[in-house]
Amino acid sequence: MELWTKEHFWQLVPSVIVMIIIALVLNKFIGNKPLKIRMIPFQILAVLLFISEIGKQVISFSRGYNLYHIPLHVCSLFIPLIPLMAFYNGKHKEAVRTITCSVTMALMMFMAIYPNLIYGSWNITNFFNDYFDFHTVFYHNVVIFEFILIIVLRLHHIGEGKHVRNMALLGVGFSAVAGTMSQILKTNYANFYTCNIGPINDFVNTIKDALGYTVGQTIYVIILGILHVLFFIGCYYLYRAIDKLNIRLRGRGEE
Repeated sequence: MELWTKEHFWQLVPSVIVMIIIALVLNKFIGNKPLKIRMIPFQILAVLLFISEIGKQVISFSRGYNLYHIPLHVCSLFIPLIPLMAFYNGKHKEAVRTITCSVTMALMMFMAIYPNLIYGSWNITNFFNDYFDFHTVFYHNVVIFEFILIIVLRLHHIGEGKHVRNMALLGVGFSAVAGTMSQILKTNYANFYTCNIGPINDFVNTIKDALGYTVGQTIYVIILGILHVLFFIGCYYLYRAIDKLNIRLRGRGEE
């Protein structure tokens, strides 16, 4: 599978350029305002993201409902996380914001390297023809814009907290729910039912043939769950590196 298609290039590159320009303009006008003011664009996008997901669920129900639309995918984590970062100011806000920024940054990375893994060229070409294709492209691009705003408007810097533990718990919790529901509903949430990477899926099937389906599938789900935990922890360390770089670059700019 191609990493980028021409459809991804012509949709993503102009979109990201516009997002960066808008973020820089916003920074010009509200960049020195208190955080609650700088958070307003982020909050507006969080509401739009949530509304778009409600629309997806309503339309899916109207069409008989597709079990794949149950929000148990990795990217489904943005549905609670981004609104929580936008509006939650309780004692756990640092944990929520660090988790949200880390996972959001991971999507940004995948969209820069392998956007065809996140959504296909057909989603782009059918953007104006089908709500689900519109939602797929809109949803992920809103998350990209959210991360650009986080960096440009300085909406978060990593503070004190048990961040590695929190990311590990996120990975364990997500894997337990998505992995279990994938088997119960026989639906491929986050690849927990079957791997969409051909050679790996062939290898897993070989293990199932040798050990039996139940044992082989259990081993596969456990290994994939561990990989998800490591992935979320890696997201945190990558975001921490970007956060430190952002602070350093801004410090030089202010000298």
